Amino acid sequence: MIFTMLNTDEFRAWSESLAPVIETIDEASTPRRLCAAIGKLVPVDFSGVFVLRRHSAPIAILDDIPPGAEAVSYLESLYLLDPVYDHFLRGTLPTCTLLDDICPDDFFESDYFLKYWGHVNIVSEFSINTHCDDDTLVHIPLSRVGASEPFSNTDTEKLSAASPVVVATMRRFWAAQGASFESGAGQADSFHTHLRFVMDNFGCSLLTAREMDIMQLTMRGYSDKLSARELGITPGTVRNHKKSIFSKLHVSSQGQVFGLLLDALKLPADAAIGPDPLATLLEKRQDA
Repeated sequence: MIFTMLNTDEFRAWSESLAPVIETIDEASTPRRLCAAIGKLVPVDFSGVFVLRRHSAPIAILDDIPPGAEAVSYLESLYLLDPVYDHFLRGTLPTCTLLDDICPDDFFESDYFLKYWGHVNIVSEFSINTHCDDDTLVHIPLSRVGASEPFSNTDTEKLSAASPVVVATMRRFWAAQGASFESGAGQADSFHTHLRFVMDNFGCSLLTAREMDIMQLTMRGYSDKLSARELGITPGTVRNHKKSIFSKLHVSSQGQVFGLLLDALKLPADAAIGPDPLATLLEKRQDA
């Protein structure tokens, strides 16, 4: 491990940027001030603060991201396919991590990533994650994009060293402000329930259990090789199952499967969706 010390000027800048955070730690401005302070420690192109919740859609506290990738598109998207959210649900999300270290091998080529984040041109993302309780986590993604250099070992060491301050600040902030963000969360709760149902049951009447597993893993960005390792089968068997999936759904690519999933998500969140959202969607298309 490389140990990197701040020089006096760097430490002064970091300390001065923390002062207003401490002075207003219980106020709504804390996340933005904190991200600004982090930027004094290590250069960051874009940052955000999201609250991930086990039984409801995420909350965007700060969405300092480029036009065209607004937080609303993430909050109303298939965020269950996000490796960060997946690790949160499984209780395996580290306090500090590079996205590269926790995502499946083909995640950056997945339809999910390309639809919601591909045009942002992320070259490196480091996150600091505050576990508030079993059902709540504050996620701070720090991104470099375009022509910027990826985070170096020195950068990640500095960010990791600063993480105890970041975590303590966000725990205090959420304790003070969390109730105001969670009030009126009924719509987010309903969307999460609908999304969970669609994701869990998409194709259940048309595909075998193993085919559903492979379809889900592929949409999460698992390669054939990694899917095979996850399921204890061979890559060739994975490819055969994919051919069967495409045949049953009358599609020719994984992108078309993803498109069907997006369309199924638009179905009404009531009994009309049926036990299998995909079957309901295909029936509606035949009747149109």
